[in-house]
Amino acid sequence: MAFDSRSLGVATAGFAAFVNLYSPQALLPELAREFHVGPGEISALMTAGTAAIALSAPFTGALADVAGRKRLITAAMFAVVVPMLIMTFAGSVAQLTFYTFLRVSALIALTTLVWVPIGVWIGLRPRIAEKVQPLAQFLAAFPANVLFPVAVIGILRFHLDPNIWLSVLIVFGTQWYIVFNVIAGASAFPNDLREAAQNFRVHGLSWWKSVILPAIFPYYVTGAITASGGSWNASIVAEYVKWGDDRVTAEGVGAYIAQATAVGDYPKIVLGVAAMSIVVILVNRLFWRRLSVFAESRLRLL
Repeated sequence: MAFDSRSLGVATAGFAAFVNLYSPQALLPELAREFHVGPGEISALMTAGTAAIALSAPFTGALADVAGRKRLITAAMFAVVVPMLIMTFAGSVAQLTFYTFLRVSALIALTTLVWVPIGVWIGLRPRIAEKVQPLAQFLAAFPANVLFPVAVIGILRFHLDPNIWLSVLIVFGTQWYIVFNVIAGASAFPNDLREAAQNFRVHGLSWWKSVILPAIFPYYVTGAITASGGSWNASIVAEYVKWGDDRVTAEGVGAYIAQATAVGDYPKIVLGVAAMSIVVILVNRLFWRRLSVFAESRLRLL
């Protein structure tokens, strides 16, 4: 008789479902005492979970046929495990991750407003660009922890807000990716298009909107993606700064990971890294990837 792997899979899934449904029964009295509710409320919660599984099963099968079983299983694992970890270990991790997300987003927006005009001005002047490009690349590799003593002393001496001023350490090493990519984009701008814009008297805001910004946008997206990812990594060392006996901490998931690392709390380290990774992946997939596809398909000159 041939071995039927499908039957074994179905039997294993049925056994796992049985264990999943009935193994928590022994914990119901303890859960009732812990959350100060009656056995009826706890039983109703378990019943609701079972009913949700039963009602969603037919739709899950159809969705798996369309999207693929591996993708659906991976998404389901993240949807179940990550919220459980966040609720179990630290209710504030989601909030801290949101703070870091806001900080990184604000820094990328600020550096864009500052460095895009400067980068365009430099890129359209080849002699200046040749001198500035190596400097920007050097500053991108410059370690931000060299500035830790200055940051700690300055924040403590002048009673500054760490949530604002520690952000300088995050953006110090990452802003340069935007700078030299914008310079590269402006340097590659064709001279014939530049002369055509001059002949048609396209100046001022119209020149920025219709000529140069679409031309450098693919380069900018590349630099912004790198700067965004680098800022998330830098937040681990920049939101929790220590120099001697002095410590300065900003609210964010980077400080959460750094503090957990300092005391060797591995579950919190894993939780913080998982929360940060999930947000970075979602931002890349939902925002940066779409922006990159748009830039490559609609705005690429060469």
